[in-house]
Amino acid sequence: MITSQQTAEQLADLAKRLELLVGRIEYGSIELIFHHGKLVQLEKNEKIRLDKPVI
Repeated sequence: MITSQQTAEQLADLAKRLELLVGRIEYGSIELIFHHGKLVQLEKNEKIRLDKPVI
């Protein structure tokens, strides 16, 4: 059984991970993946904008 202390620790860990992802992304998105009501994965999709065409 998960205690409220474990839940608080898990939420604090998740908040740190999300803060790291959000802090480093300039353009893009972060997606939270749930399976059977539980968060199982974080996905980061980042876009790099080019000021001038490369070719």
